[in-house]
Amino acid sequence: MKKIKVNTGYNHFAIVQTLSGTYVCPGWTPVPEGTTREMIELDMNVQPSPVVKPTEVKPEPPKEWKVEASKPGKFYTVSDKGGYWDCTCPAKTFHRGDCKHIKSIKAKKVEKTLA
Repeated sequence: MKKIKVNTGYNHFAIVQTLSGTYVCPGWTPVPEGTTREMIELDMNVQPSPVVKPTEVKPEPPKEWKVEASKPGKFYTVSDKGGYWDCTCPAKTFHRGDCKHIKSIKAKKVEKTLA
């Protein structure tokens, strides 16, 4: 049985299987699938795996629409913040679900995609 030398920075470890592979943790050191604890040898002389920082995902700027209220001259702002819809009207504040202003904007978006 071939030993796999890893440096977790600690004297304990766990083997973790994910959809993307098998790892020794802490440190997320990749190891072959089917690796057992008996195959792991902790060696503090081995360089630990470099920590890979995840790429930063910048949130999409909110999309906003001005919608005229029932009263002429009054407007509300409907916004889509990455799938979270909001409106500045009182109905959105006091009721659950989408108000009529949000529903109208969503309906217009669907019409555009179907056209």
